[in-house]
Amino acid sequence: MNKILLLSIIGAIFILAGVGYKLFIAPSKPIPIEPPKTVEVSMIIHANTWKFVPNVIEVNEGDRVIAHIMNEDDYDHGFGIDAFGVNKRLWPKQVTTVEFTASPTGEYTFYCSVPCGEGHYEQTGKIIVNPRK
Repeated sequence: MNKILLLSIIGAIFILAGVGYKLFIAPSKPIPIEPPKTVEVSMIIHANTWKFVPNVIEVNEGDRVIAHIMNEDDYDHGFGIDAFGVNKRLWPKQVTTVEFTASPTGEYTFYCSVPCGEGHYEQTGKIIVNPRK
């Protein structure tokens, strides 16, 4: 077979494949995707309550979360989220900043990661990571 004829056939196949992709497979418009954003959350542990306030945080997948947590107690607490590799000591009478990226989607428990007293095991909350729109 002639080399020019063979190259012409291969070129025609590529052109037809490109036209077919454009007409039948490629989306007609770009799909808008909300870019990740930074979400700042203020939390507090009131003295002798063994509770995070708020105890539910809702963000989108990929968001950078910055939590400012005030510990009003005279003793240490902790803030842990195993799924995101977060474990930070919360010093007494101070605000501690914790940063992480919320990914993948799902519901995750955060908890006090420092044994702190009678309510330690109930000191939990939930972070809900929604799919990006």
